[in-house]
Amino acid sequence: MLTKARMRGIVGGAAILALFGGFWCIAALVFWPARPAWGIPAASAATFALLVVCVLRLRASGKLPDSHDPAAAAKGKRAGILFGIIFGIEGGLIALGSVLLAGSGHGDWIPVVAGLIVGVHFLPLAYIFEVPLYYWTGALTIFGILGCLFIHAAGPRLLCVGLVMAGVLWLTVLLLLMQTRSVST
Repeated sequence: MLTKARMRGIVGGAAILALFGGFWCIAALVFWPARPAWGIPAASAATFALLVVCVLRLRASGKLPDSHDPAAAAKGKRAGILFGIIFGIEGGLIALGSVLLAGSGHGDWIPVVAGLIVGVHFLPLAYIFEVPLYYWTGALTIFGILGCLFIHAAGPRLLCVGLVMAGVLWLTVLLLLMQTRSVST
């Protein structure tokens, strides 16, 4: 059963993923010299549209009854703490990888390493938040980026990484929002 707290958690996660998807897409396009003039506006519009749907779904969550369940509240608090730990580790690993790669003259590999770390971080989140979709998000991200490694030129490889990240994150947002469609707006 979809509770108000669960729906708000799903939609909140979807909003965060929409923003990060927009970041990855725009970052990839900014550094692509042959980008079409409509690329960045389209990425911005897609991100904005997803965020609008998230806001509408958050408003719709108000129609769900409040359920005061102490066990669920404790579980949610524990999940939040574990998320903070995982997010901290993720950020630390990305920072460490960035420093090491930049220091050794391999700065063009930073997005690849960051994307792989982001992909891996979805695996424990799937368990913690009980969102099986995150296993797929992590796997598609990891395998998509590994596929990008077959592109030898740095520019197209980085474009591939950014677009894979954006595509997987935005697809995850759409699938998460579909889970909340039973509540009318």
